[in-house]
Amino acid sequence: MKKLFKVLKRIFVLTFVIFFLVYSATTVFKQQMILRQVKAQQREIIVQIEKIKKENEYLKRLAQYVGTKDYIQQVAREKLGLVGKDEIVFIDKNKKKKE
Repeated sequence: MKKLFKVLKRIFVLTFVIFFLVYSATTVFKQQMILRQVKAQQREIIVQIEKIKKENEYLKRLAQYVGTKDYIQQVAREKLGLVGKDEIVFIDKNKKKKE
C-alpha cells in the first residue's frame, strides 16, 4: 500500500510539474507576443510624434511669417491683384483667359 501511495504521489508531483512548465511556457509566449505588439505600437507612435513635431515647427514659422510685411504684400498680390506704387503692370492680350 505504501508503494502504491509513493507511486501515486510521484505521478501527482510529476503531473503538477509538467502542468506548471506548460503553463509557464504558454504565459511567457503570450507575454512575448504582447511585448512585440506594444513595441510595434511604440515605434508607430514615435513616427507620428516626429511628424507632428515637424508640422508644429512649420506652423510656428508660418505664424511668424504671417505677421510680416512681406506676407501681407504677397497675399495682396496673389489674392487681390494689387501692385505697388512704383510698379508697372503688363497685360498679355494673347494669353488665354482662365476658365
